[in-house]
Amino acid sequence: MSNSPSGSTHSSGRDNPSGYLTSTNTNRRNSRESPMAFYEVPQSIANIPTKIISDAKQSLRDMPTTRPYTPRNDSRYTTLSKLNHEPNFFSASSIDYDSDSRPSSSRPIETKRRNSKGISDIAAPVAIPPPRLSKLNHQTSQEQTRSSDSTVSNQTRSGDTTVSSQTKPPLPANHQRSSTISSASSNTSSTTSKSSHRNSITTTKDESSDENLIWKNEISPLIEKLITAYKTNDYQQFDQISNVLYNALLKHNLFGKKNNKKRGEFLKTLFGFIESDNSLVKFHVARLSLAFQVSSTNNLRNIIRVIEKLSSNKDNDHFFLQTNIIDLLFETMSRIDDIQQNLESIAYFCTTLKNLTVNNELICLISEKKPFELLKIILKNLRQLKDQAEHRDRLRDCLVPLTDALRNLAENDLNRSEFLNDELIDHLTFILKYFTDKSHGDLMTNVARIFSKLTQHTDCCLKLVQCSSCYRSFLKILVKHESNQALVVRVCFILGNMMAKSEDARLTFMKDSHALKTLTKLLHSYIQLDSLVLKPENLDNDDSTSHDVDIVDDSNLNQFRSIENVINKVIRVLSNLAISQENGLIIIRSDDCIDLLFKILKAPNQHSEELLVHVLMALNNLSYYDDPQSYIIRNAETLAQLLVKYIRNEEKMDCVVEAFRVLGNLSRAKRIRDILMKCKVDRLAIHHCRSENIELLYAVIGVLINLTVDEDKRECLKNSDGIDSLITIYEYSIQTDWQLASLACKALWNYCDNNYEKTDNQSLWFTKEQLNILFTLFDESLLLVKYIRNEEKMDCVVEAFRVLGNLSRAKRIRDILMKCKVDRLAIHHCRSENIELLYAVIGVLINLTVDEDKRECLKNSDGIDSLIAIYEYSIQTDWQLASLACKAVWNYCDNNYEKTDNQSLWFTKEQLNILFTLFDESLHESNLESTDDKELDELNKQLWNEEYYPVASRLYQRLVDENKYFQSNEKTNNHA
Repeated sequence: MSNSPSGSTHSSGRDNPSGYLTSTNTNRRNSRESPMAFYEVPQSIANIPTKIISDAKQSLRDMPTTRPYTPRNDSRYTTLSKLNHEPNFFSASSIDYDSDSRPSSSRPIETKRRNSKGISDIAAPVAIPPPRLSKLNHQTSQEQTRSSDSTVSNQTRSGDTTVSSQTKPPLPANHQRSSTISSASSNTSSTTSKSSHRNSITTTKDESSDENLIWKNEISPLIEKLITAYKTNDYQQFDQISNVLYNALLKHNLFGKKNNKKRGEFLKTLFGFIESDNSLVKFHVARLSLAFQVSSTNNLRNIIRVIEKLSSNKDNDHFFLQTNIIDLLFETMSRIDDIQQNLESIAYFCTTLKNLTVNNELICLISEKKPFELLKIILKNLRQLKDQAEHRDRLRDCLVPLTDALRNLAENDLNRSEFLNDELIDHLTFILKYFTDKSHGDLMTNVARIFSKLTQHTDCCLKLVQCSSCYRSFLKILVKHESNQALVVRVCFILGNMMAKSEDARLTFMKDSHALKTLTKLLHSYIQLDSLVLKPENLDNDDSTSHDVDIVDDSNLNQFRSIENVINKVIRVLSNLAISQENGLIIIRSDDCIDLLFKILKAPNQHSEELLVHVLMALNNLSYYDDPQSYIIRNAETLAQLLVKYIRNEEKMDCVVEAFRVLGNLSRAKRIRDILMKCKVDRLAIHHCRSENIELLYAVIGVLINLTVDEDKRECLKNSDGIDSLITIYEYSIQTDWQLASLACKALWNYCDNNYEKTDNQSLWFTKEQLNILFTLFDESLLLVKYIRNEEKMDCVVEAFRVLGNLSRAKRIRDILMKCKVDRLAIHHCRSENIELLYAVIGVLINLTVDEDKRECLKNSDGIDSLIAIYEYSIQTDWQLASLACKAVWNYCDNNYEKTDNQSLWFTKEQLNILFTLFDESLHESNLESTDDKELDELNKQLWNEEYYPVASRLYQRLVDENKYFQSNEKTNNHA
């Protein structure tokens, strides 16, 4: 048996960017021969909740993938054309408009019977039916009385409410309004009340007189010109006059004067233009109406419907880009407080927003206007209607375009911070929860498109992870919409992102008893579907299998890609779930699930290389777990023989790399190593040692480490120039890649076992020439100690410490460094202001503190005080450096108490008090400082969440748990 410091075998699952672990058989490892890394739980401590860093504890690789191909939906539509409602739904013509937009009074008022009068000589418009009641701000009786002279009662009805539909309807003709019947209560106004308000009435009359002069001398002539331009179809003149008119009304603050009768008459004149087919006319009618703050249900619905129709044509985008109509529209929507009465208006608004956000310029413009607060209010109000059956269809009609618009806004990275808002995420997950039926596929797809975009970013992804309801919702979608490939592929992409970035997500998802069954059934269905599809002649002629359909003209190829895309995303979810050991053990015991992966591997000609690579990557993660109930372990011989076929096909090098990685895990078992030798895998591995592909070298050397465990296999490898190949890799890697160099050393280490013949003391494995080369290389690599002493060349010092950080993972190197008093140099540099040097130095200290004897030396050299000083400094400036300081301190928690008197072995009471104080200051997110730079604040928060908090919180908990004994002992002594 080998005396390798990393145990007997090598695993290809974890620890470095290429996916390898320096040791795998932790149960057989001796702590003296292979010290525990900082994140591993000491066996002597029984009740530690988790390991200190989830990613280090379970650093299996996330399967790389691409976001499903999602071209922006540039189609524009109107609510009626898109939703195919009955003819009477949303049906309103211009005659439905009221004379003004003021609501009916809560108290009946007296109105005199009178005929409508036009503006100057302009004919009075057609009278309008009353609006629906609209809940607006309450008005006093005085205000209502004053306005009764200038507005038509909301109870008035027109005797004729039909207008013939024409391309350009004629101006409304004179029509006498019918009178209203006033209530008795409105005739009893008090004389005393009138006299008490005489001064205010006089002021109002003066103001009204001034306004009337403005209307008569400035506004009315413009209106006359406007009507003339409309009659003569002079739309250029109509445009110019409308702009002048708008500016004049704005200048004299007449838009807000709702009690002027001229306002109502002008609005009716505008409404007469509304059915014009000319977009310019529609635009000015809408803009002026919004500026006048129309608010009654009918008026609002029809005006926003006009805007929606404008937005459905991209040729009208300039109206929205060059004017303030978007501001007016947002202000109008923010004043709506009766959601049920204005549900149709909201649907038109949502469709408008969807249509506008297909234009990149308009996305930027709308984003600058901060629309998300308004959209959150709308979503919040719409949620209240979820249980009202009569509104459910209209609710969906609002949500579909609204989520479509949000998806488009999510494309702008400047909006990402808005989606981090818990309220918005909550609204979107609410939609997922209550609209999972098959009839809501388009709505589900929109929300999935939003999340598939957002979860590519860690901050947004972690926000979604915290929403407990989303996991069940995603599972429901996968069950109910199994045949909807566009939806399924996105949901699986979202889940894959969540599982890749969060241990909590992995564990929460798998708590659902149906999770694995649903994924297995989904995988089975699409593999079956894939078997029925006619395959293209060359499966790998295009690497775009991750795209959706309708990219190329070949329907068979599109269908093939679409199906494989779903299979890829489902496999990625399984692979990322397996990063958690708890989940991994569940998955590998599911014969039905793993057998599907084997099935794909058995038919390589029926699948693209991308799919095969993904299957192999999943098996690499799953084969890490050495469990006797594992389907992979029980069928390891079959899998190994399948993999041998893949490593022989050099035309697909990605498959070769991944197949070697899986073999790196399987070859921990002797029976598998025997199979590999029979299949001459050793020769293939040695052949690939000459490759320039670094990923392949990592994978190959992992297999060689395991093969050299057996003495009989060492002989075969030696005869095939195995030792020379390993030395070549070592010579190359010490110049470029210290991790690879350390793997080469591990393989060579196994050759040191029983290296000399007992008869003549001759080297059994190494020739003199090979030994000379090795000693020369060792001398060159260990000269680094000289560099760290030369402070005149600080760049060399930094880089030398970095290299020593890699080398010092081996105990023999740590022993050399202590003999050279590198520990004292490292502690000396802890006082440096050079951040890069601090990073490099603390890396060496983390490794040195693995060994108990070296901790003692470091403590005596003020090592703990230096680490605490770095920690205290870094929590103010650098969360990543702070996390490294915590890792070094973590190693001091091992065997912290003397058995005799239960006193702290490493920390003084003062040091513990300082640490607890620093934890109190830094472990609360609310204490994070904010700046004027939001992006910088978001980055700082992300680093705190991902780099610092997982490490520091677990260190804090460990110190608290262990310090209980110290506190208890102290209390006992005090009591005595």
